[in-house]
Amino acid sequence: MDIIKAYSFRSFVIIMFFMALICLLVDSTFYVISNAEVVLSEHKNLIDLVVMLEEKFRLYYVPMSAGIFGLIGILLWVCMRFLFVDLLKTSDKAIADKKDDTKVKGSLNKKEKKNNDRRLFLHLLSVFQREGRLMDFFFEDLNLYEDSQIGTAVRSIHESCKKVVDRAISPESVIDEKEGDQITIQQDFNPSAIKLTGNITGEPPFKGIVRHRGWKAKKLEIPTLSSSQDPSIIAPAEIEIV
Repeated sequence: MDIIKAYSFRSFVIIMFFMALICLLVDSTFYVISNAEVVLSEHKNLIDLVVMLEEKFRLYYVPMSAGIFGLIGILLWVCMRFLFVDLLKTSDKAIADKKDDTKVKGSLNKKEKKNNDRRLFLHLLSVFQREGRLMDFFFEDLNLYEDSQIGTAVRSIHESCKKVVDRAISPESVIDEKEGDQITIQQDFNPSAIKLTGNITGEPPFKGIVRHRGWKAKKLEIPTLSSSQDPSIIAPAEIEIV
């Protein structure tokens, strides 16, 4: 990776620079000590010792110290690089895992939204079935019953389903005129609220006859969505345990 290469080069240069600086300071200190023969000129044996140390310092210590500090610097660089690479890989893995989790959550959210959309599509039928047994009425074989029996059942279903509609949307007519009354449609009429049929020519205003008053919702109180996880269930089967 480019970031690892860049970090490796820069960290190596910085570490080796400071190692060389430390080595130079230490060598300079020993060099100053080795030239103390001027101060110690009265002590011949000590001068001889200093001279010997100076020779050994020049021959052995400088290259040895440079090598030792260089080796320490390289080991330090290797350790730092290893730690950085390991940290970077861990970070990349964490980011990748987070992206995977986000994808999984996104797919689950899409699936959940799709199921909710399907459930909402059937939700009104579910409410009508729960409150007025509308689905039972639709799929009942009416040939098995007399007209008087059907009328009684229809009245009950009509009342129950009407209560559901009134409670949820409180519907009212789009226009106040009654069916069969004449009406004039002005130029600024709402096409989504008024549907024109028949002989439509020219531009408004139009004169016509009310064939249907239309419906609109005075309010909107959506019934609570059932907790069923199966979007195809309109109403659950009821089993009485005996």
